[in-house]
Amino acid sequence: MKLIDQDARDAVRTALDKTLVVEAAAGTGKTSEMVQRMIAVVAAGKTTIDRIAGMTFTEKAAGELKLRLRSELERERRAEEKNSATRNNLEQALAHLEEARLSTIHSFCADLLRERPVEARIDPQFELMTKAQSLRLYRAAFRSWFERKLEDLPEGTRRILRRKIRNSPIETLISAGWELSKWRDFSAKWRRPEFDRKAAIRRSRTRSCCRSCTAWKSSEHEQQL
Repeated sequence: MKLIDQDARDAVRTALDKTLVVEAAAGTGKTSEMVQRMIAVVAAGKTTIDRIAGMTFTEKAAGELKLRLRSELERERRAEEKNSATRNNLEQALAHLEEARLSTIHSFCADLLRERPVEARIDPQFELMTKAQSLRLYRAAFRSWFERKLEDLPEGTRRILRRKIRNSPIETLISAGWELSKWRDFSAKWRRPEFDRKAAIRRSRTRSCCRSCTAWKSSEHEQQL
């Protein structure tokens, strides 16, 4: 049975001279197709394994990607005829697999910076912080900022502190700031559509009154019957 996206999958493996963007949900086989494209590029002799970069978001996924690539390269090598150009390309790829850049985005960027610390103007012995370390540093910075701002908090922050919510209001602010920090590299200004809060409250109260009135009339009608 042909998959509904089979044409797209075939393009990933065969359209080697084109730049492709693949969008798909989790578990649909994006990594498998990426591995097959890497193998196809190497087997065709269009590049060598040391010039390939495969980026993932987690260390676990990066390790799985390298293992899967090694396994598929070996399988394709065995399937090719001996002394063929394709088999030679695959054997070279297996021999130099460790030279491929298969890592997380953070590790890839760190390697580039360590290779060119003078141009980047950074200490070549820098270390990447873990997510836990980053979060601890952020929380300390946030609390320091919050203590300085207590005397003159913005109205939006005051409203959050007055709300009765399940989590601590301060923890809610910390979480919101952490999420917002992920967008710090976007240069476009934040858009804040106009919102008439008082009018929205009036409409909400009106709807509630209408529902209550309707329920009361319905109850009264049932009693008369």
